[in-house]
Amino acid sequence: MLSKEEEQFYQQWEKERVQPQYKRRPFLRGLSVGLLIGLVVLVISELGWYERAQMVANRRGNETWIIIAILVISIGFGWLYQQFTSEMNEQRFQELKHIKNKK
Repeated sequence: MLSKEEEQFYQQWEKERVQPQYKRRPFLRGLSVGLLIGLVVLVISELGWYERAQMVANRRGNETWIIIAILVISIGFGWLYQQFTSEMNEQRFQELKHIKNKK
């Protein structure tokens, strides 16, 4: 027997699974995590605790490339998180479908 929450999820995902898989909320959540990781990398690099890496970074003047790389990685992380969320919902749906059909 499915609980009320599981039944609501089953009904909702049964409707949503035929629609395109692009969802804004999981993408933005993954994007924000990617940007947070990028911010941590920037803070660590600006603190200068690793002198050799700081010398190489200052010599080449690649601040623009670092920002572009952080943006690309953040967008990729957002897309991956979106796909992961969709796959987890589909797996949960299949499990609930199996339980529902079993009884």
